[in-house]
Amino acid sequence: MRLTALLRHTADIYPIHSVSLHSIADKAEELVKKRYSVSRMVREMESFAHDAEVLRLIVGTFKSVPVQPTLKMRDYKPYMALVACSPEDFAFCYLCNDLVAVYETECRTPELMFFCDLLRCMRGRSYLNCVTNRVCDYFFRARRDTLRHISSPLKGSEMQYAESRLKELEKAVFRLKVKMYKWHTFTAEELAGMCGMSYSHFRSRFEEYYGCSATDWLRQERISRIKEDLSYRPELALKEVAERNRFLSASNFSDFCNQQVLKTPGELKKEGYEEWCERRMKYWNSES
Repeated sequence: MRLTALLRHTADIYPIHSVSLHSIADKAEELVKKRYSVSRMVREMESFAHDAEVLRLIVGTFKSVPVQPTLKMRDYKPYMALVACSPEDFAFCYLCNDLVAVYETECRTPELMFFCDLLRCMRGRSYLNCVTNRVCDYFFRARRDTLRHISSPLKGSEMQYAESRLKELEKAVFRLKVKMYKWHTFTAEELAGMCGMSYSHFRSRFEEYYGCSATDWLRQERISRIKEDLSYRPELALKEVAERNRFLSASNFSDFCNQQVLKTPGELKKEGYEEWCERRMKYWNSES
């Protein structure tokens, strides 16, 4: 166990902290031997994280060696849990800048997946926000690339695992999918299918993240697009506006406008044209 051996060596050098360091090393060996879960490791190591001097010595020991701590070291997990339990600046800066930032650069996905588990167990600790942001950003970029049909070194299962562990990441990915796919449909059921979710699951997530139903939100999006077409594209005929916004007929388009905004398409087009003329006048007056 490389990290434990380093720690015991440090204990021999600093006899004043020898008892504490050996106790931590003993606990780490026990946790590894019994194969406890990450949440159990956090609970077991929490009590050791209150001694700032000892923690500073441990972090300094890990930073003093040229080899980056990784999952290949069997005792990696309990020590990462220990450092994460400390709210001291040097501790979370070490996690964020010396570990996670390097893992990002080197695409060390297994270590970052472990941090997903660790951060999930420690949700609510604001001092770890910078670490959470880095981990989320790593998996978010990969998901964004795959949605844009850009190759990514990450597997779909790895991205899905991270999203299931970090609520912040799941929300960001969900909103990204909605933003990308909203242009292809005005139906909540179809949007759910494009996002790869059952309608019931999609509906509950949408209401949680947007504060309204998907049907109402898509309806407002449709109204906004109609107004944009009529205001920014005055050259479009009403029939073209209806087709662009996926109405089956001009009468359906007219009924929708009357019901939703209490105006006919012709009235909306007139208002849009007046707004367009007003914007042009403002532009030319500002130029002069």
